[in-house]
Amino acid sequence: MDIKLKDFEGPLDLLLHLVSKYEVDIYDVPIVEIIEQYLAYIATLKAMRLEIASEYMVMASQLMLIKSQKLLPTVVENLPDEEDLEQELLSQIEEYRKFKELSEELGKQHDKRAQFYSKPKQELIFEETTLAHDKTIMDLFLTFSKVMASRQETLMQQHTVVERDDYRIEDMMEDLLYRLGGQQKLCLQEIFETCQQKNEMITLFLATLELIKLQQVDVKQSENFGKIYLALPKENKTEKV
Repeated sequence: MDIKLKDFEGPLDLLLHLVSKYEVDIYDVPIVEIIEQYLAYIATLKAMRLEIASEYMVMASQLMLIKSQKLLPTVVENLPDEEDLEQELLSQIEEYRKFKELSEELGKQHDKRAQFYSKPKQELIFEETTLAHDKTIMDLFLTFSKVMASRQETLMQQHTVVERDDYRIEDMMEDLLYRLGGQQKLCLQEIFETCQQKNEMITLFLATLELIKLQQVDVKQSENFGKIYLALPKENKTEKV
């Protein structure tokens, strides 16, 4: 089973996605929290043995430097070069945001102009579905990154245990559907926390993505950074009654 996640357009695109969730001015975001979420995302990609572009790693090293400067106590006054690192990063994100908004506006104008030509109805529906699907999957992936980062220390302490390598995505899918058959919804974070091994967590995550892809489960999140819940679609619930 081949599951592909759509990457961000670059490290600044990932940072802008994280910053925008706080719904405040870019210069007012908690920079340390943003850095930790970025590093958790990169660490999860490594754990899943996915290819990481070098530009993401370069940005990760810069963010680690900024984070260390923010956490260490100030010993020497007047270090303008070091203080400018954070402001320079925020300025880059702000500039990228402006260019992205301009690009999106040009895209809208292009779509408006394209209405003068006939297009197959199926193509329009496919594009709408892809946009909604990508956004849901990426939010889900970032949540999984946080869980992996929080449990990393516990999992590393189990390095002397021989891990099972026979976890199957199909089995995980059946298990999730079985649990949902007896409950209205399942908290995804709580399910991940019951996993004892890293391979088990990764397989469970891929099983969740496949169920979403097949539209066998719905994903719900009431607020930004809130808990994510899995539930059976209304059609499936109706069939079981």
